[in-house]
Amino acid sequence: MRFSTVVVRNLERRKLRSLLSTLSVAACVSSTIALVGFSAGFERSMTEVYTTRHIDLIVSRAGVTQRLTSNLDEGLAPRLRDVPGVREVAPSQTDIVSFGEGNLVGIPVLGWLPGSVQMNSLVLTKGEPLAAADHDHVLIGEQLAATLEKTIGDEVEIELRKFRIGGIFAGMNVYENMTAVVLLPDLQRLMDREGQVTEFQLVLTDEARSTPASIGRVRTAITALRDEQGKSLGLAATPAREFVESSTEAGLTRGMAWGTSAVALLIGIFGMLNSMFMSVFERYQEIGVLKALGWPDRRVVRLIVAESLLLSLVGAGLGAVGGMAAIWVLARVPWVSGMVRSDISPWVLAAGVGMALVIGLCGSSYPAWRAAQLAPTEALRYE
Repeated sequence: MRFSTVVVRNLERRKLRSLLSTLSVAACVSSTIALVGFSAGFERSMTEVYTTRHIDLIVSRAGVTQRLTSNLDEGLAPRLRDVPGVREVAPSQTDIVSFGEGNLVGIPVLGWLPGSVQMNSLVLTKGEPLAAADHDHVLIGEQLAATLEKTIGDEVEIELRKFRIGGIFAGMNVYENMTAVVLLPDLQRLMDREGQVTEFQLVLTDEARSTPASIGRVRTAITALRDEQGKSLGLAATPAREFVESSTEAGLTRGMAWGTSAVALLIGIFGMLNSMFMSVFERYQEIGVLKALGWPDRRVVRLIVAESLLLSLVGAGLGAVGGMAAIWVLARVPWVSGMVRSDISPWVLAAGVGMALVIGLCGSSYPAWRAAQLAPTEALRYE
């Protein structure tokens, strides 16, 4: 009888236990793929907010991971524009505010200049972009408009100040659809931050963005800027993807995803450990017969490990299907659409399969060692 046949038959003899072990691994793999896939999709969606506007670099205060705490002088714009390789400089301010009507809190409001790359990139479904004379006017995302039950011409209260809705835009994801845009001077006055911005969004020339080395030279030139006293301005120029990945929001999402996956991994290992130990415990006599017939210790170990890995690989397949299905469903839920991507990167699937293999190996290590240590005479006497 072939070794592989022995492995399969041993699992078939305990169908319920094998099924439960497989489903346990599948649940662990599925949760990992769904959570890590969600985190990766979130970062890609946030990166697209910049890349679709052709933003190459974000200039913020050095050492700041939460952009709301970044505070820069708006007057730095001309100096940034003079840096070789910079085509356009777009100052931006972001604040989290409350909308009086509907008791909405935690709504991001963006302050942009009229005619800027950000303002021109908005896809308006109603109304017109904000012009320089449109003070106390606001553009709101479709989801925010639906939540407030407001449309063009209506008034909304932002931080106890009235703004008239001048347009409604379709954001590329749920985050953008729940934001509002006002003129930069209006937001600065509203938040008592006149002359200050949270970041500068830079568009580079074609030559400057052509290679990583040329982008690096622009970054170096920006970080080297100094004031009249020769003191560093403390600026950081970060590519869009790197800026998103280093943000507090992305870090929290990534940490929660991997932290939960680590807990799932431990649960899976202990579940497989229990299953394989019980399997060895019930087969003391069988293992004793095999060793009496000449099976070396290493072959007994291979038998137990092979059974565990087979269960884990089947669980990995089921878990991959379950994880992709969960992501597909989430991507179509209105309140998270655009933040969850239905396409899952191969490395996320590889992480799920890797988890299954770790569960299989770690969960079978001690039972396999215990089986190899059995003396044939002791095992044959076991009742």
